[in-house]
Amino acid sequence: MFPQLLILLELLATATLVALVARRLRVPYSSALVVTGLFMSAFALVPNVALSPDVIIYLFLPVLLFESALNTDATALREHLAPVLLLSTLGMGTMAAITGAVLHLGLGWNWPVALLVGSLLSVTDTVAVLAIFKDLQAPPALTTIVESESLFNDGTALVLYRVLLGVVLTGTIAPAQAVIQFVWVAIGGLAIGGAIGLVASWVLKQTRDHLTEIMLTTFVALGSFFVAQAVGVSGVVAVVTVGLIVGNYGWRRSLSPTSQVALGSFWEYAGFGVNSAVFLLVGLNLSRTDWIVMLPAILVAYFGVFLGRICTIYPAFWLLNRVQTEPTPLRWQHLMVWGNLKGSLTMALTLSLPLAVHAQAPILSVVFGVVLISLLLQGLTLGPLVRLLGLVGLPSARALFEREQLKVIAARAAQNELKTLLDAGMLPRESYERLRSRYQVAIARSERELRRLGSEFPSHSEDVLDDVRHRLLLVEKGAVLGALRQRLISAEVAQAYLAELDKRLVNWPELPAPEPETE
Repeated sequence: MFPQLLILLELLATATLVALVARRLRVPYSSALVVTGLFMSAFALVPNVALSPDVIIYLFLPVLLFESALNTDATALREHLAPVLLLSTLGMGTMAAITGAVLHLGLGWNWPVALLVGSLLSVTDTVAVLAIFKDLQAPPALTTIVESESLFNDGTALVLYRVLLGVVLTGTIAPAQAVIQFVWVAIGGLAIGGAIGLVASWVLKQTRDHLTEIMLTTFVALGSFFVAQAVGVSGVVAVVTVGLIVGNYGWRRSLSPTSQVALGSFWEYAGFGVNSAVFLLVGLNLSRTDWIVMLPAILVAYFGVFLGRICTIYPAFWLLNRVQTEPTPLRWQHLMVWGNLKGSLTMALTLSLPLAVHAQAPILSVVFGVVLISLLLQGLTLGPLVRLLGLVGLPSARALFEREQLKVIAARAAQNELKTLLDAGMLPRESYERLRSRYQVAIARSERELRRLGSEFPSHSEDVLDDVRHRLLLVEKGAVLGALRQRLISAEVAQAYLAELDKRLVNWPELPAPEPETE
C-alpha cells in the first residue's frame, strides 16, 4: 500500500467526521479541525505530516483567494469600497506597525524583524468568521465588508511582507526604494491579473462545455499566481483581480445556466476541501511550540495583535462615519475587532522564512501560539458575541413561523406512528381515534396561526414560498436525471429540460415559476 494515500484517506475521513460533529454542536468548523489536529498530533494518531509552505502558498492560497473573489459581488463591493480600501491599506499598515512596536518593546526584537512579524500577524483569515455569519444570518453589509477586507488585506500584507523581508535580509533600509517596490509589486499584480481575467472572460464566452470551463478557471487561478510571482509582482493581487473579473463578467454574464451551476459547485467544493485540509494541518503542526516556556512571549504578541486591531478599526470608522451617509454601527466594529482570526497563510509565511531570519528570534513558536489562541479563543466565542450584540439576523416573524411549522411536523409524525401501531394490532381503534383527534386539533390550531402570520407578515410568507419553489426545482432536476439514467427519455430532450431548470435555479427567485397550462 502507499503510505501517503493512507494518510490522505485518514485525513479525509477525519475532516468529514469533524464537519458532521461541528455542525451538530454548532461550533466553528475551522476551530474544530484545529483542535482535532492537535489531539491527533499529541496522541500520534497519524504520522508526522509537515505543513509545506510551498503547497500552502502556491496551491492552496490561489484556490482560496480565487474562490472567494469569484463569489464577491462587484456591486456590493462598490457600495462598501471606502471602508474596505481604508482597512486593507492604511489600516493594515497601522496594525503591522503597532504589532511590530509591541514586539520590539515587549520582547526586545530588533525593528526589522519585529515589523516583519507584525506584517505576518496582520494577515486575516475570515473562513470561520464568514461561516458563523452565514449560520447566524448576520447583516449582509457587514459580511461584505469583512470578506472584502480580508480579500484585499491578504494582498497588501503579502506585498508589505516581501518588502520587509528584503530589509531584514539585506540589513539596509531605503524608504524611497521600499515605497517604489511596494507600489510596483501591487500595480504589477493588478495589471497581470486584469489582463488574464479579461482574456479568460473572453474565452469563456466561446465555450459551451462546463468541464472545459472548470478546467480553464482552475488554470487561470493557479497560472495567474505563478506568472505574477515569476515576474516579481504580487501573485495574491493577481489572483484576486482575476477572480473578481471572471466572477462578475466572465461567469455571470457569459456562461449558460448549466455551466454556472457546475462551476459554482466545483469551486464551492474546492474551497471547502482546501480549507478542511489547511486547518487540520494547522492543528497537526501547532504541537511544535513549547507552550510553557514561550507563553509569556506569545501573550505579548497576542496583545500586540489585538491592540493593533483596536487602533485600526475604531479610528478608521470614526473617520468614515463623518463622511458616510450611512454610518457603520459600533456593534459591527466590535465584531470586526474580535473576528480578526489568524490561520493558515500566517503559518505558511512563517514556515517559509529563511533560517537567517528564524535565528534572530523565536518567531515560529510565537506566531504559532498567536494563531492557536486566535482560532480557539476568538473562533469559539464569536458566535455567542454575535448573539450578545443582537446581530443575529433571524427575525421574530421567521421564529414564529418556524415554531408553528415545528408543531405541525411533530403532530403529523405522531399521527403516522399511531397509524403504524393500529395497523400492527398494538392499539385499539377507539384509542387510536381519540389520540389522533387530539393531534388533529393541534394541527388545525397551528395551521390557523400560520395563516394569521402569513397575512400579518406577507413578505416572510412569500420568502417561505420561494424556498418551497427552489426545493421543487431541485426535485424536478433529480427526477429528470433519474429518468435519463434509466434511459426512459432521450439525452437530447433531457438536456433541454435540464438547461431550463438550471436557468431557473441560477436566476431564482427572480424568474417566476411557469404558470400551469389551462384548457
